[in-house]
Amino acid sequence: MSGTHESNGPHTTGDSASRAPVPSAWHPRPETAEDVPAVRRINLAAFETAGEADLVDALRRDPAAWLPGLSYVAEAPDGTPAAHALLTRCHVGTVPAVALAPCAVLPGYQKCGAGSAVIRALLEAARAAGERTAIVLGHPPYYPRFGFAPAADRFGILPPQPWPDEAFMALSLDGSLPPRGTVRYAAAFGIA
Repeated sequence: MSGTHESNGPHTTGDSASRAPVPSAWHPRPETAEDVPAVRRINLAAFETAGEADLVDALRRDPAAWLPGLSYVAEAPDGTPAAHALLTRCHVGTVPAVALAPCAVLPGYQKCGAGSAVIRALLEAARAAGERTAIVLGHPPYYPRFGFAPAADRFGILPPQPWPDEAFMALSLDGSLPPRGTVRYAAAFGIA
């Protein structure tokens, strides 16, 4: 399990000729039922395997994990989703929290701000929904821009498996001190 950032993914060629037109401003919004196939395509394109796309589908079917309104897309200039980010229910000890994963951007729009826009909007939606703590396992140079910090060192939040300290991060969404304890993810993540 991991989130990705907009420059990650096996399909990035670095060839600017293959890059799609970059919008002057991204328009993140909650996922709709019509977006489900596009969300799958984004995750299939951004990752080497279907694992993350299958994970999103499994989380969508789990009423204990799925949080309505906390799956976001960012639209490309033609109105089709180009980026996706998802928050689902997890727990720190027994206290509810949200897990950010996966995050994906179509290869032609990576390094254009689509991933940052969709994550920022999603985290703001989580704040508005009253969520207190977000967790991510992701790229250490990328997620601190959103306020994430090493979970164990800063907050006493422990991963369920041995993961690099710098990659396992947490964020207080409401400014309060997050709970301490070990994170429990939804069953679809396959982490005991």
